[in-house]
Amino acid sequence: MVHEEIKYQTGKQVKKVRRYFRKKFINFPTKIRIFLPILLIIIISIAVTTYASIELSKDTLYESIQNNLESEVESLMKMFEREYELKMENAKKDLRVSNEIFYRKGFFIPGEKTVFSLADSSGKVLVDKWYLNNKELHNNFDFVDTLKSILGCKATVFQKTEKGYVRISTNVMNDNDNRAVGTVIEFDSPIAQSIEKGESYFGRAYVVNDWYITGYEPIRYRGETVGMLFVGSKEKDLPVLSKKFNELRIGSSGFPFVFDKTAQMIINPRADGNDWSGLDIIKTIVQEKKGTKRFVSELDGKQKMIAYDYFPDFEYYICAIVNEDDETGQLIRHLLSASLIVSIFILLGVSLIVYFMTIEKLHSMLESLENKNSELASMKEALKHSEKLATMGQLSAGIAHEVNNPLGVVLMYSHILKDECDPDSEMYKDLDTIATQANRCKTILSGLLNFARKNEINKKPVLLKNLINSARSGLIIPGGVDLKLESEGLDVEVELDESQITQVIVNLVNNSIDAIKSEGSIKITGITEKDNAYLIVEDDGPGITEENKKRLFEPFFSTKTMGKGTGLGLAVCYGIVKMHSGKIIVETNPDASKGPTYTRFVIVLPRT
Repeated sequence: MVHEEIKYQTGKQVKKVRRYFRKKFINFPTKIRIFLPILLIIIISIAVTTYASIELSKDTLYESIQNNLESEVESLMKMFEREYELKMENAKKDLRVSNEIFYRKGFFIPGEKTVFSLADSSGKVLVDKWYLNNKELHNNFDFVDTLKSILGCKATVFQKTEKGYVRISTNVMNDNDNRAVGTVIEFDSPIAQSIEKGESYFGRAYVVNDWYITGYEPIRYRGETVGMLFVGSKEKDLPVLSKKFNELRIGSSGFPFVFDKTAQMIINPRADGNDWSGLDIIKTIVQEKKGTKRFVSELDGKQKMIAYDYFPDFEYYICAIVNEDDETGQLIRHLLSASLIVSIFILLGVSLIVYFMTIEKLHSMLESLENKNSELASMKEALKHSEKLATMGQLSAGIAHEVNNPLGVVLMYSHILKDECDPDSEMYKDLDTIATQANRCKTILSGLLNFARKNEINKKPVLLKNLINSARSGLIIPGGVDLKLESEGLDVEVELDESQITQVIVNLVNNSIDAIKSEGSIKITGITEKDNAYLIVEDDGPGITEENKKRLFEPFFSTKTMGKGTGLGLAVCYGIVKMHSGKIIVETNPDASKGPTYTRFVIVLPRT
């Protein structure tokens, strides 16, 4: 009985709720009553369409993840290619400097003999005594340690004997952490064969107990090859790349890792203490070398996707891996978000049509949407450009760091040579110019680092005339280029960072020289007004196409051939001018049918 009473009372309450909502619905304006069913139909349609789209798009989602992984691995391969090139360039530079220092220290052989012990109790050899800097070189490590402190590289002096080339002085350590003196490179090795021919050797070599990127140079005395000089760096010494790999994130769950042919991890940001060498996927990668796989991880049981490639110069396998569920989930969320945005716009459009039903109002709506889309596109483009400039800043800092090392060598030797010259000689003046310009280069690199870190600029009053003349003195102008300066009467001070604005002018003029292919006319003009100063760099080159003009200040965009430019020059110019609260205006005509072709960069800077 009680149960039936409760059931009866519940039914009455339900009916009251229905009557309430029915009454409220009837009291709604007609337009709203029409709109609500339409709204419901639209929501259901969007939901059904979205669900069907997700189900039908799974293969596309997996393909998108695969393409993204392959693209990441390709980028990582290029980073390793650049690292290999840099190590090889450093080996060549270090060998050249080491060779010069070796002979400068006064190497000589007096004709005396000495007994030298070979490593691992493998015997002794009778060799000529060698002297360097008036000290016997055998088991003397001053020279190689000096090279390490100056250049940061491993170095060895080899003496030619009847058993091959023997290490008599080295800073390369063996497995016992002792200097590997007395070890031998036999005559049948590719290195020894190159030295015997009087040639240098550069390449990958196994040195004592590890792989190195190396350089070997013959040591000659009185026209004969008596030994060889070695410099190199460990292949696995990858501090910059390791840092970049550890900071890199692929999608929402992925990461890169690198291992060698023995399955030893070289770089692994997610090192978890587990031994990966026995995993089936690692064996598959070593066997196939390049490809993409979907697999279930033996470590956590999750479905994963991995792309991989083989870098033969280091014998490394470079991989990028993600959790499939995390990545597809993220893409599905993006798809749902996009559907939600679309549904909002659709609902907005239908509501306006239902309520107003007039052409004028509809036109107003469309115009408003177009303006919003235009603003959104502008904001998106600005954000994209800002992100690219930030990326440029990070890479520019790395580049500046790498260039500082060889520049330091130039400065060191220019000052050494200055100390050895007569201060009144022409050579001394030339060396002073080299040192001055090298110091200026270091200032420019410092400015590039400051730009990358977004430090404040160092403004001070500068005469516009002196600024233009200073920029001219730092330029190397080919014979076929007619450079004109219009700086007379510009005895007006402008507050700016002279070094950075000089760099902007030099970059623009160098771009003009490349554009006119060293044959044509370039003009630098300065103009002042009450509040602004203008620097104009103009050339009569072929002009810039509209497509390239849109991307002109994008980091790493360059129309030059590979190896001729980094694409950073104009991006750095853009950043420097922006830090001065200025702007760069580009005027150009690439179409000869519309008049003479030209390109004009107008730099607008506030005077204070």
